[in-house]
Amino acid sequence: MSPGEALLPAIEDHRKAIVACMTAIRGVVPADWTEPARPGGWTRAEIAEHLAISYGPPLSELAGGAGFAVRLPWWKRQFLRWKFLPTIRRGGFPKGAPAPREIRPAAASPDPEHAARRLLEQAETFLERLESATRKRPARVTHPYFGKLSARDVVQLLTAHVNHHRRQLSAATGPPS
Repeated sequence: MSPGEALLPAIEDHRKAIVACMTAIRGVVPADWTEPARPGGWTRAEIAEHLAISYGPPLSELAGGAGFAVRLPWWKRQFLRWKFLPTIRRGGFPKGAPAPREIRPAAASPDPEHAARRLLEQAETFLERLESATRKRPARVTHPYFGKLSARDVVQLLTAHVNHHRRQLSAATGPPS
């Protein structure tokens, strides 16, 4: 099986997570859009922006530019890989993980519909470029806390990240009435 073929199930899972997250974003009541999802946390608009801009550094790296800056020495990265990557591969995401400064929202989409479309556009652009890169050679993408990750690990991490924030958005908006 080629690296591109091994990546396909992870990409499909990511696309499903994006659709579910778009539904959660669109489910935010407009009056709540600029209110924190939880006390002391980001607003729902900032969460949506954070998700969209999380594709920026990997997209830049795939295009030959700078991606994320690695924040930790090799031994800490190895420890975090050992401790957290198995959980992430199964769909979990570490609670309280700090957002790297490159993907902390400075602005936000004006409304849920715009934010949902922006998230989809960023995710699809990333997936298309990653698929293209893996057809040429095994692609690796830098993560600030784990270092270089395989294409599959990056997609699984992004899927867990999207699901983590979708749950925050869903909990904040509550069930539909």
